[in-house]
Amino acid sequence: MRVTNFSFEMTIAIIIKFTLFGLVWWLFFAGQKVKVDEETLTTRLFGSATLNEEKLK
Repeated sequence: MRVTNFSFEMTIAIIIKFTLFGLVWWLFFAGQKVKVDEETLTTRLFGSATLNEEKLK
């Protein structure tokens, strides 16, 4: 299989693009940690068990 000029340029461009995306991710997003309160998340997603019981009455 013969490597053409276009396929070589596209390969280089894709490698550069993924390298830059990785660098941006590492600089801005890699160190970020978000604390999640599991009880609040569950209440917001599914509602409170006491609220659901009151609606059924």
